[in-house]
Amino acid sequence: MKQINDFDKHHQSILSYRLKLSSITLLAGYPLFLLADISMFRTLDNPSYVLPLAFVHLLGMLMSVCYLLFFQKLHLSALSCTYNMLFIAQGAFSSFNSYQQEGNMYAYLIILLACAALLPIKPLLYFLLAGTVHILLLSGLYIYFPDALTIIMLINVTGGMIVSALINLSFYHYLRKDYSSQIQLKEEKRNFKSLFFANPQPVVLICLNTENIILYNKQAGEFFGISSDNITSFSLSFFFPDQDELQLLLGQLKNEVKIENYITHHQVHHANWMMLNFELLNYNKKDALLISVADVTNFKRIEQELQEHANRDALTGVFNRRAGIQFIENLIEQGKHPFCLCFVDVNNLKQVNDRYGHNEGDQLIQLIASTIVSTLRKDEYLFRYGGDEFIILLPKKTRSQAEKFIVILKDKLTLLDETEIKPYPISASFGIHHQAPDSTLPVSEMIKLADQEMYRAKQQQKQVQFQ
Repeated sequence: MKQINDFDKHHQSILSYRLKLSSITLLAGYPLFLLADISMFRTLDNPSYVLPLAFVHLLGMLMSVCYLLFFQKLHLSALSCTYNMLFIAQGAFSSFNSYQQEGNMYAYLIILLACAALLPIKPLLYFLLAGTVHILLLSGLYIYFPDALTIIMLINVTGGMIVSALINLSFYHYLRKDYSSQIQLKEEKRNFKSLFFANPQPVVLICLNTENIILYNKQAGEFFGISSDNITSFSLSFFFPDQDELQLLLGQLKNEVKIENYITHHQVHHANWMMLNFELLNYNKKDALLISVADVTNFKRIEQELQEHANRDALTGVFNRRAGIQFIENLIEQGKHPFCLCFVDVNNLKQVNDRYGHNEGDQLIQLIASTIVSTLRKDEYLFRYGGDEFIILLPKKTRSQAEKFIVILKDKLTLLDETEIKPYPISASFGIHHQAPDSTLPVSEMIKLADQEMYRAKQQQKQVQFQ
């Protein structure tokens, strides 16, 4: 009921505005009509036609003056209906006058259609008002001009009146539907803003044409440091400094409209990692991009820590077998540089376990591993292959460079053994495999070749005697 009342007020304001424009237009045109009437006084011999015509023009001018002076601020349904009826009555009277002189009723039909389209009052009221005037017009024509031509004219004019009633009905319902759409749009906009500003996550709305921020909530202001003073410095490129990434994202959005859980690495105040949700929508008849933000820096840090733990050997802290194999496969895929793979086997581990216990054996493995790690340079890796076996990965190294590395490592182990920090010998056996960039050898075969060379070197060594 409230919406109907609100529409009536809105409708009356539209009709009042159009009546005002019509009055101004007619008032501006009536001097020309009066000038034509004066000219007709001199040229026509039938004053019975000219005088009524001049009266109609003068009456219309007075109606326009009265409306502009006294009625334009009154948004009343009765006033709109009265003027509508007066306009139609003027057209009917003018056409009745024209019919006896020229045999046409164009003025009546034109005013009917104009009133129906420009001043669409309630359809039932229009039908009653226009119908009343129309019946009076038909009666007058039939009484004063009872011939066959008049009957045909009556039929045609009646058809025009029915058409005007249908036009009035269409335009009235269009205005009503348009008003409902505007109300719904305002309600949706109000609900959108309520949800937007109540969102606990940082949210921004960006115009796609200008790429500037339209709206931002309190959380976004605090998260990104946005304020009314610096809002112009924030744009879509702030979230995506890489323009190629931005263009790919916009292209994906055109096809999918919505993208969720988009992870990006971008330094914003305290945040290094953000998870963004995107949605294309229409705001104030403009294409806009809604972006909600979640700081996932802590989650990414925990994820990296878990990944790091998953890649590490629990006993020695070096990379485990799975991570090491992945490193080798990555080097093979790159295929740009040679590399060397060194197979390492801890000597005498079984004897240490049997004589001193497995705890001491674990300490031997840890000691060998820490010695190797201290010898590694940047981008060189050590991973535990299994048990007492390790593999050293030396990217961009030739065989001779790998052999020098092994010599340095053996010297370190010898010095460590000479310190007698352990009651048993500290040593290891080594085997090297050199991988050329164009080689197609699989990882398992590479490791097997390095293992075989290590075994030959182990056989050549003399077994260390236990004291």
